[in-house]
Amino acid sequence: MKYQNTAKYKKTIEIIMYFIPIPVFLIALSIGPYELSIPQVIDIIFYKISGNTIFGSVLASSAITAFADIRLPRVILSMLVGAALSVSGASFQSVMKNPLVEPYTLGVSSGAAFGAALSMAFSFLTVQVSAFLFAMLSIVICYSIAQQKGEASVISLILAGIIISSIFTAALSAIQLFVDPLKLQGLIFWTMGAFYTTTWSKVLGSIGFMAVGFTLIFIFRWKLNILSLGDQEAKMLGVHPAIYKGIIIFAATLLASSSVAVTGIISLVGLMIPHICRMLFGPDNRRLIPLSMAFGASYLTIVDTFARNMFTFEIPVGIFTTILGAPFFIILLRKVRNAGWN
Repeated sequence: MKYQNTAKYKKTIEIIMYFIPIPVFLIALSIGPYELSIPQVIDIIFYKISGNTIFGSVLASSAITAFADIRLPRVILSMLVGAALSVSGASFQSVMKNPLVEPYTLGVSSGAAFGAALSMAFSFLTVQVSAFLFAMLSIVICYSIAQQKGEASVISLILAGIIISSIFTAALSAIQLFVDPLKLQGLIFWTMGAFYTTTWSKVLGSIGFMAVGFTLIFIFRWKLNILSLGDQEAKMLGVHPAIYKGIIIFAATLLASSSVAVTGIISLVGLMIPHICRMLFGPDNRRLIPLSMAFGASYLTIVDTFARNMFTFEIPVGIFTTILGAPFFIILLRKVRNAGWN
């Protein structure tokens, strides 16, 4: 009876988790220099869609324009990026059987940031494509360095990720030497991870790439359970590990690079959120992936709401995620060390 009650309680919490992004979305939209009530937020959204309101709110046209052109795309993008980084981190951790990997620790974020900055500075391809290509390059190099006899240990992947991240960070700094001084401040602020430059064009430009990544991972998320058992076990169950690993890594890298291309480097979201979801609901990727998506979207939106409202000036959200995620990373590192480095 006690087990049944616990299982029922967990299921209830799980269902609630899926709906948490809705109130977070509405509350985030209501908070800002121009305070709005939840009914006013709903009315503006419906007014922009249909020309009608539900609660009969009366608002100035300037307030509606500021809300629709500045606050709404920013909150939508923060949810998309939070979901993308969390799903990307969960996928990398499962496919590599490594609890400490995520886009930032693998060097994927730094590679994507370098590619995006290269495109911004010299019109090299489009920002999204350039970010993805260099993100894929970083993951290939990282895994090649760490791999030994077909396997990559926990510590070797992290060390390889640090090396790759350092190289691309240095290259990113070198790019800043050649950038137009008028663009330099914006580029430096962007590399810290920020949503302050969000526009509808950025949202629409990234959503297509993210949709591909989300779709692939959702379709093959049950394969992650098999891949996490090991290559030999996967083959015995009729799954070709090389093919599915390639698909998952491609999709996870696409999600991470799409996020970095529009916001810069936002670290440790992909590490912390999947582990919290695992601790609460277990390691089954069929549930872990959608839960990470919902929780990640809510988490980053909440953090960004604080980042843009705590002070009279805006602080890059990447600073907050690093401060919050670093202690979590240290705790995980200690657990892995105590269990052995392999």
